This record gives sequence, C-alpha cells and structure tokens, in this order.
Amino acid sequence: MAGIGIGLLGIAVNGRAQTAETLAVVKPVMECQELAKTILRDAVGADVSLEASVADTPKGQFCHVTGVIAPAIHLEVDLPAGRWTQRLLQVGCGGLCGMINASIGNAGGCEPALNGEFVVAATDMGHQAQMGSPGEGNFAEDPQKRIDFAYRANHLTALTAKALIKHYYGQPQKFAYFSGCSDGGREAMMEAERFPEDFDGISAGAPAMYFQVQNSLNHAWTQAVNTRMDGTKILARAKLEVLHAAVMEHCDALDGVKDGLLSDPRACHVDRKWVECSAPVADAAKCLTSEEWTAASKLYMGATDAKGVHFLPGGWQPGSELQWGGGMPGGGMPPRPAGGGNAAGGGMPGPPPGAPAGQSGPNGPGPGPGPGTPGGQRGGMVASMAPVVFPVATSADTNLAAYPFTMEQYTRAKELHALNDATDTDLRPFAKHGGKLIMYHGWSDTSIAPLITVAYYTAVQRDMGAADADKFLRLFMIPGMGHCGGGDGFPQFDTLSALMTWVEGGKAPAMLVANKVAPGQSMGGPDGRGGRSQTAPYARESQPAVASRPIYPFPQIAHPIGDAISKAADFSAAPSDVHGPITQEWVGLELLSPTAPVNYTVRDGKLMKE
Repeated sequence: MAGIGIGLLGIAVNGRAQTAETLAVVKPVMECQELAKTILRDAVGADVSLEASVADTPKGQFCHVTGVIAPAIHLEVDLPAGRWTQRLLQVGCGGLCGMINASIGNAGGCEPALNGEFVVAATDMGHQAQMGSPGEGNFAEDPQKRIDFAYRANHLTALTAKALIKHYYGQPQKFAYFSGCSDGGREAMMEAERFPEDFDGISAGAPAMYFQVQNSLNHAWTQAVNTRMDGTKILARAKLEVLHAAVMEHCDALDGVKDGLLSDPRACHVDRKWVECSAPVADAAKCLTSEEWTAASKLYMGATDAKGVHFLPGGWQPGSELQWGGGMPGGGMPPRPAGGGNAAGGGMPGPPPGAPAGQSGPNGPGPGPGPGTPGGQRGGMVASMAPVVFPVATSADTNLAAYPFTMEQYTRAKELHALNDATDTDLRPFAKHGGKLIMYHGWSDTSIAPLITVAYYTAVQRDMGAADADKFLRLFMIPGMGHCGGGDGFPQFDTLSALMTWVEGGKAPAMLVANKVAPGQSMGGPDGRGGRSQTAPYARESQPAVASRPIYPFPQIAHPIGDAISKAADFSAAPSDVHGPITQEWVGLELLSPTAPVNYTVRDGKLMKE
C-alpha cells in the first residue's frame, strides 16, 4: 500500500539535495514480461505495440519497455522493479530528436534520481534520424510526423507511461515530472501550454520555443554576418580573445565582483572604441578591424532586415565571446567534454561509453569544430531545419550567401508558428493544475539567444500578472554557461531537486546552487545496460565542485558579501543594475501572447488545422 513519510526532508544530506516528501516504495503487482500484453488504446487514444524485458543495472532491476505508438512514435519506459517511490520523470531530447535517450540531466544531487527510484520515459518524437546526418529534417515530408514532432509524441508517451505504471504497480504515480533542454526545453514548454495536466513539475532549459525564427533567420544570420563573399570566416579565435578581454576589462566589475563573468550581460554596452583598430595600427593583432567589429556587432545585435527591424530580442550576449570560437559563428553547437551534458547539469545526454571527448550522446549535439575554428556546420543546421520550419522549403531557405533577411521571410517562417512554437503566455491552466515550472538559460548560449527566454518570462508576467506568475514560475539565468552546459561559468546544478521540493513540499526555490567543475571532467564508465549506446535510467553523481555560486531568480543577481567569492555562501541576492527595457524592440514579440492551442490533422495527405 502506498504511503507518505512523516514529513519534509532537509535541504541537503551528505551534500545531496533531498526531495520534499519521503514516499514509500511500491513494488510491482505483475511480472515485467506480462506488461507487453497490456492493451493501451483506450488510455492513449492510439494503438500501442509493446515489448518488455528485465534489465539488470547497478541500481537494481528495471522493467525495460519499448514500443511504438501508431503510426511511428517510438518510446521507452523504464520501471524500477524494487525501488519505485511513486514518481514519473519524462525526459526531452535535443535538436530534431530522432533517437531515444532516457538519460537524466540536472539531477546529480537528487537522491531518488541517483538511486533509480523514478519511472523514466522518453521518445524519439515520431521519427528516426541521427543528428547532423544528411536529410535529418526530411521526416517533415510526412505531415503526421510533423505533428508528432511538434507536440503529439511527448503527450502520448506521457499517457503511455502513466498507463504502464498503473498496470505494473497497481496504482498511479503520485507525482509526474518533465525535464528537457534545447528542443527538450521547447518540448517542456509545449507540455505546459498544450497539456497542462500531464505533469506536476517541469524543468525547461534553453527552450527552443521561438522555433520557427530561431531555426531560420537566426541561424542563417550567425553564419552570414561572419562570412566573406569568398566563403572565409571573418572572426578568428585570437580576435575573439581580444574582444572578450575588452568586455571583461570594462564590464566585469559591474556586478560587484571581478571573476571573469557577467551576472547580467545586459548591463554591458560594448563600445567599438574599446577594440577597433585606429590608423595607423602598430599591432593589428591586439585590436579588431572595421570588418571584424562589424561582424561582432551584428552577432551581439541578432538578425534584422535591411531597414533595421529586429527579428529577435537580442543576439549573443557580452561575455560569451569565447563561446563564439566553439564553432558558433556559422558552426554547429559547441563541443563539450565527454559527459558534459549530464555531469554539468546541462540537461542534454552525455556520450555513450567510449565516445571521444567533444562528442555527445544520441540526442545531444554532435561533434562541432574545436575552439579556434569559428566556422563549420551552422549552414548544415539551416539546411536540415528548413524542411521542418517551412511548409515548402525553397532553395533560398538554405542559400546562406544570399539568405533573404526580410519581413517576407519572417512571415513565411511564422506560418507554422501554431504548430512548432511554444510561446503561449497563458499558463493559467497549468497553474490551476498546481503545476510548477522552472526555466533556465545560460547567458553565454550561442545557439538559442538567451533574451528569447527572458522575453517570454516577462511576457507571462505581463499577461498573467507578476504576482500570479510568481506562484508557479521561476527563471534562472546562468552567468557564463553555454548551450545547456559548458562555458566558463558554473554549469553544474540540480533543477530536479528544486522542482520536487516546490511541487511536493510547497517551497519555491529561492536560489539554485551552481558549481564549477575541473576542466575535462567526465562521468565515463559503463552505463549499466550491457553496452547499450544510451545511459541508464538514473542520474549520475555530480562532479566535485571547485567553486560554487548561487543563482537567484531573475532578475536578481549574486552580489559578494565580502572579499571571498569561492562559495555560494559568500554571496547574497541583489537587484540587477540594468535599467530600462528588458530587450530591444523586435517584431517577434507579437508571437509571445495568450493563444488558444491549435490542433493539426492530416487530410488527403496534407497538414491541416482542425
């Protein structure tokens, strides 16, 4: 019989965060293999075929269920045989998905996640394709696969996982959670907006919620403005170091501490006089040419048309310049140390065992150009995304040499806004359900502009009222962190414990404690699954911290109490010194508004609104 412990647990035991309630362990009421015979059509609303087998792991046995939700949504659900404490965790995936990875990120200090006490679910979003492979986005030729990728796959996977739980354990889960970063963050937001009763707590990192413009005009812009007519790149690693050094010289102390990080980059207004070469130049290696400054200023600004109309609330932020050298000006996602996603709390899967450093797991970023090679695969990203973004992609949508940065292109991009974007600011149904939402984003993200998340958060406050929004929503902006991890800041943190404490104990997170870890640290080791190419359905322990920093809910920043700055206890919350508009004026703000979800269907082989 399920039961609840006598009270709330402490904030930390032996350095690990604890959940709000101690929930009783519930054992299965049927054999694992019998679960494959379960008929789920009524519960899911579609035919589901299943296979089930017992998997031995260092955290005990799991009933490993795989299946297909008609027509082609592949999923995995892992159910603990002896340790289930009545919780479900569904995890999102990055890029265009296309593979299943049931790994748990942002939970390296969460006891239930470390012990294998969650039922863990994941899906390939309705298609199969390796990230970065030719034709990665060609699944969009099938209108049903468009719908499955946009929103249907995760919802039906959640229904399937809940139905399996009820059959296997003889009772439903007490709490359900979702966690994802990048497109997984978009998936998280899609769940909160479209299916507010699916989950009690949601963690959404660096959400690709402004999917349509982000994956068209934005990615094309970051390639085009850093490329000469002959195809060579303008900004070299050495010049990025010059630019970054100038930014730190003028802005590092704005937050009260010189530590190589900007707590709120919006306070830093980069001036060309800091870096631009004057004539005659004694040493051009120590300054930026007019061409180089122009490229840098456009990357800070973000995509515009010829008249200066902004398509984004802002581009790459001051302080992120060394991330540009990770291949981002025209490159793929920046490489991270092996295991960096899970270990650093990035929320994206680490590599399979034995993978070389810089290569991520099945649903994480593929290997990108190393530091010092700003160039590479961003053009390929634009090409792979075009079939998904546009109803009918044209050659102009992938021609980076003459990409149409125009209002006409923006209008084309937003045609499928109601399908792929997750920017509905009316979260009242989710709040009414009792749901809690933690959003986070790295200030040094050079894949998804951080100010998109800031703009969405403030739009929710605008439309729901700040007091009502504060009852269920927190935003944490991480200084120095790149895309879902990495960077030169404090990328290791535990959002799952904070979310559980809020959902189960009613205590909203007053801060996250983020850690800096030694360079090149890797979780490594076997995954407990007999050599399978994905991590086991439990979290990996956090890496040892070399320093820690509190991250306060936006817009507060960490301010040093005294001279010491190595530990979270050395700081207190302070208001940001940013005054004025949160973002620049941008045309896409129109898409951040209360919007009734639009459902899609397939009629006569075509994608149609219901």
